[in-house]
Amino acid sequence: MVAGSNPAVPTFCGREIGSASDEHTKGRRVLETVYLLLGIVGFMALIAAFFFGGFVVLDFLFSRSGGDK
Repeated sequence: MVAGSNPAVPTFCGREIGSASDEHTKGRRVLETVYLLLGIVGFMALIAAFFFGGFVVLDFLFSRSGGDK
């Protein structure tokens, strides 16, 4: 929020409502939403990889050698 601005009063940054730039803004908004969702899913996948990878490393380090006997 900019100093001196009122959040209750909509400002349009000097462009007309319903102009061609609205379509560009709408497409950009959709693209930003897709990037946000991909980032969230990617971060969750990274956490899952570290979580399950930790189990694999611990299993490798603390397993008994020689297999079944």
